[in-house]
Amino acid sequence: MPPIGDLVIPIIEAKRHDLIRSDHALDDLVKLIPTPGHTIDHYAVTLGRSGRDAVITGDLIHTPLQAKWPDLAMRIDYDPLQGIATRRKFLETYCDTETQCCFAHFPSPSRGYIKRWGDGFRCEYITG
Repeated sequence: MPPIGDLVIPIIEAKRHDLIRSDHALDDLVKLIPTPGHTIDHYAVTLGRSGRDAVITGDLIHTPLQAKWPDLAMRIDYDPLQGIATRRKFLETYCDTETQCCFAHFPSPSRGYIKRWGDGFRCEYITG
C-alpha cells in the first residue's frame, strides 16, 4: 500500500476535500460523531434518519472484552482516559436501543445490538 501522503495529497491539491472538526452531517442520512481517545480526531459514522438506524464504531472499541470491561484500554491509545470515557459513553448511548452497531474490529459476526451485562455490556449479534 502506498504511503498515506501519496493517497491524500493529490486529493487536497485537486481541492476535492472537506475539512471537518466536530459533529458533521454529510447529508440527512450520514453523520460523523466524535469518538476521541484511541486515535486523534476519530469519528464513528451514524447511518439513517436521526443517525439511529446504525452506527459504525471504527477504532473506539477493538474487542468484545472492551464492551464487558469498558475501562480496558489499548496500550497504543493516544489518550487512554479519553478512550475509556468515549467508549463508556458510546455503550451507554446505544445500550438497549434499536440502533444496529457495526463493530469494525470484532470478529464475525460483527454487528448487533448493545445490551447491558452486569456492570458492562455485550453485543447481541445478528447472524445471517
